[in-house]
Amino acid sequence: MFKMQSGQVAQLVEQGTENPRVGGSIPSLATHKAPAIAGAFVVLLAGLSGCQADSCDRLCVRTATSLSRCIQTWEPADWEMLDAESRSSFQDACEGRWSEVRSLLESRELEDALEQCDEALSALDEMGEDGTTCDQLRAIYIE
Repeated sequence: MFKMQSGQVAQLVEQGTENPRVGGSIPSLATHKAPAIAGAFVVLLAGLSGCQADSCDRLCVRTATSLSRCIQTWEPADWEMLDAESRSSFQDACEGRWSEVRSLLESRELEDALEQCDEALSALDEMGEDGTTCDQLRAIYIE
């Protein structure tokens, strides 16, 4: 697992600004904090740096959850028809594919992809409101 040392990150940022390689007021090595404080810092930093789930990750979760509900009503149907062993494996595969695609996209392409995922999430909401979620997901994934 990646372990971040905040002091070294601060040094890296400082040396990448107007005065490269100039020592700053921040110690060169990270200081160690109490585990609870360090954990809170990592959570805060992750939230600020965009490590939280994006709309395409949320779409994977919502689709897997919806399929899980629907598959119980489809006969004959099981996760193998969706090339998965379970809801969890379907979601993991979806998130894995998105992660691969996301890493290849340029900034503008990424914005477009995220907008499309936002639209798909809205479409899922609309399907839920009019009761057509299972019919439409079956048409997309099975038929």
